[in-house]
Amino acid sequence: MVDVVDVVDEVDVGRYDGRKVVGSSHHLQLDQGALTTYLKRVCILPPSGSIERIVKFSHGQSNPTFLIQMTSGSGPGALEECVLRKKPSGQILPSAHAIEREYRVLAALHSVGFPVPKPIHLCEEAVLDTPFYLMQFVRGHIHESPALEDVSSPDTRRRIYLEMARLLARLHSVDPSAVGLGNFGRRGSEYVVRQVETWNKQFLLSQSSQSEILKRTSKPVEQAMGDLHRLLRDYAPRLAQDNGGRGGEGGGGAIAIAHGDFRLDNIIFDEHDTRVLGLLDWELSTLGDPMADVAYSCLPYYIPRDRLPALALPRPLPPGVPSLDAYLAEYCASRRIRRPQASDWNFYVSLGLFRLASILAGVAARAKAGNASSANAFELASDGNVLALTRIALDLMRGGGGQEGIVEGIVEQVRAFVHECVLPAEESLNEHARSARRWEVPRLLEDLKTKAQSRGLWNLWISPELAGMLKPQLRAELEAGPVGVDPGAVMGRGLSNAEYACAAEIMGYSRWASEVFNCSAPDTGNMEVLLRYGTVDQQRRYLLPLLRGETRSCFAMTEPRVASSDATNIESSIVFDASTHTYVLNGAKWWISGACDPRCRVAIFMGKTRFDGPVHKQQSMVLVPMPNEGIKNIRPLTVFGYDDAPEGHAELTFENVRVPEDHMLLGPGRGFEIAQGRLGPGRIHHCMRLVGMGGRALDLLLERIQERSTFGTRYVDQPSILEDVARCRIDLNAARLVVLDAARAIDENGAKAARGKISVAKVYAPNAILSILDRVIQIYGGAGVSDKVPLAAMYASVRTLRLADGPDFAHLRTIAKEEIRSRL
Repeated sequence: MVDVVDVVDEVDVGRYDGRKVVGSSHHLQLDQGALTTYLKRVCILPPSGSIERIVKFSHGQSNPTFLIQMTSGSGPGALEECVLRKKPSGQILPSAHAIEREYRVLAALHSVGFPVPKPIHLCEEAVLDTPFYLMQFVRGHIHESPALEDVSSPDTRRRIYLEMARLLARLHSVDPSAVGLGNFGRRGSEYVVRQVETWNKQFLLSQSSQSEILKRTSKPVEQAMGDLHRLLRDYAPRLAQDNGGRGGEGGGGAIAIAHGDFRLDNIIFDEHDTRVLGLLDWELSTLGDPMADVAYSCLPYYIPRDRLPALALPRPLPPGVPSLDAYLAEYCASRRIRRPQASDWNFYVSLGLFRLASILAGVAARAKAGNASSANAFELASDGNVLALTRIALDLMRGGGGQEGIVEGIVEQVRAFVHECVLPAEESLNEHARSARRWEVPRLLEDLKTKAQSRGLWNLWISPELAGMLKPQLRAELEAGPVGVDPGAVMGRGLSNAEYACAAEIMGYSRWASEVFNCSAPDTGNMEVLLRYGTVDQQRRYLLPLLRGETRSCFAMTEPRVASSDATNIESSIVFDASTHTYVLNGAKWWISGACDPRCRVAIFMGKTRFDGPVHKQQSMVLVPMPNEGIKNIRPLTVFGYDDAPEGHAELTFENVRVPEDHMLLGPGRGFEIAQGRLGPGRIHHCMRLVGMGGRALDLLLERIQERSTFGTRYVDQPSILEDVARCRIDLNAARLVVLDAARAIDENGAKAARGKISVAKVYAPNAILSILDRVIQIYGGAGVSDKVPLAAMYASVRTLRLADGPDFAHLRTIAKEEIRSRL
């Protein structure tokens, strides 16, 4: 037996599949002796030749693929190379991994000059543990990501995608009968009907209760896949009938050679231009509806990037990558057909997503059986990923806009939950917060959180970028939650910052709403720090409980004796004790939000590990387990008389608090860097919620003016009050647009590049909402400054945000500098 070899230098093995090789794996060993003997017997290897090396390509979850390097044995010379592709070992699903069909279609297409690797030999004998075939090793370049990060030129990106569309059109223009593939699949217009049932059967087989090793799915996945199957099953016959009548002129219906897995990373391009050298991975090829192939190739436009980044395009599209409409138009123009109707197209895309979800379920089943072809199978095929794909397809089948429709749906779900569940509970929660038991967490609040999580309305603040920062080995642990809890939503729903802004605005309607959805400060900022900078152990111990909503946290930075808006002023110390491998913390902190909460289990403490050297390299951050005997809670501070129980804002002292060495974040001297990274999206989250506060204040204003009058005139008829209403609307709209502009800038360019717009939002939004609140309080009179309505509490909160996360003057300074710099 020969182990699969680990090769670091990709050039050494070429770019077949454009794929990195992996290390040895017991179940992927090949019998080198048996293979050598067989290749000599069929005259592929000379009698004196030998196999020098076997390398496995890492990409692909299905049929294991190997580079075989051979020598003739007649003297020194270059290695001869070919590619071996085999069925997986062990238990596999029936009718899957049909490499015999792969070989047949390669031979047929190669005979007419279609760009595929030249097939060499098919072996169905018991040489290895499963059948295999050999094909030409094509040297070229494969773009592994749909985003084409490895291509710097926007024009080249555009040409690659258009060449891809033309290649697929060329394949679908090949007459199957003319190349000997007339019986390669069942003819007839019911291809899509069969596909729906085929992939449903594959999914059910992978979940079969007859074999515990294959049973893996959770209840939400089963339900979602079942719902999608029913919608596809009901639509498919109508599509098949319509297409049969059109004769294919509508883009579907006509029988063609369907690749079945047509995507960018299955195409080998010339290393110097966009010429296609080969199309790979024909395992799923058959005769079928060509438009199903096209829709499958368009899945990167629909797949959420936070779930499957290797298969998805970012939003907005990278420069040069054509829009979905442009890609589809190129394909249709190349085949001289018209585009499919919108409802038909939604079906084709949904079928593609259903198929991909079923494939992932099969990958997970093989991984559990120990037969997965790739080491990252568990991560790729998580319940969360299957559920995310299924949800997009369900939205499309119900007339939505895919991912865009899902975003709208999530926002509406948040709106409904706030108005139906949170606002009715507000009076009871506020009463608890005023009672002697206010420092205890109300049971009602926890019940609302459980309900929100069960509906998938959880951690909505996590952007696709942040979701990808969770250590891969922890995702399965995180998603292994209680039965009935949505595993696909534990790491959010893939909302961008701009999309989340719409949901956060609704959360701003109630003080309690953001915590209900696990979207409240300071936890969101602290979780972001742990996602960006935490080690595996730090994330496991502190991040996972926060993501599940089991614990709370606090951020200990602000100090009573210095102007803490300038982090270089921090005086607290962090001293390393080499004898115990611990850090010793000392200092005074105040306005530590969340420190009074009985659920608080970790503090992020900022102090100085050195008091000399570069001023921005002196600060560090460490994780401090809470509660801690060295931490004394002096008192809960009040904001205009509000103590914001049960989380509160504490004044703390740290006296010789010891934490393990591995609790340092990122490294000594990196605290200022972490602080700057933490405050970008977090500042915007506050501003998003402020817009919601302004919206609720305006709602309260409109209620008030309808029911009150003075001196015989109703408020609604008084010009000055009407002017107030108009100015409130103007301020609210302006604040929303400023915040959305900053959020979009973060999505497109990152928080650092968007700092000017973040500062604009941080200054403008609180001031605009304060103006709205002031007008509404004035019209409410005495009630406006009481606890009868939430106006006074909102005013206190908003006014504080002109200080928190940087005071106005600091942000005005940033805005001015950015403005001057842009003109230099």
